[in-house]
Amino acid sequence: MINPELAFGIIGTIALIVAWFWETYENIKKHKIVIHTHFAVLYIFGNVLIAAYSWMIGNPIFFWMSIILLAAICSELAYGLLVKHGR
Repeated sequence: MINPELAFGIIGTIALIVAWFWETYENIKKHKIVIHTHFAVLYIFGNVLIAAYSWMIGNPIFFWMSIILLAAICSELAYGLLVKHGR
């Protein structure tokens, strides 16, 4: 049986991941990326630190959430650069 803390962590992780993928999909569909560079840099930096910290304390939920959200923002930024440069 899953304890309440683990359930909250899993549900929260799924909600964050779904939100990011939904936002990324909407941006790709509109062919417009609205992520500001300073936000992206801070977000990536923070996510890397949270992933490292969660790895060090042995928390797989926050580790994988950080990794998946990091992949989402990096893919959205890469797509934004491709759209911006007309590819």
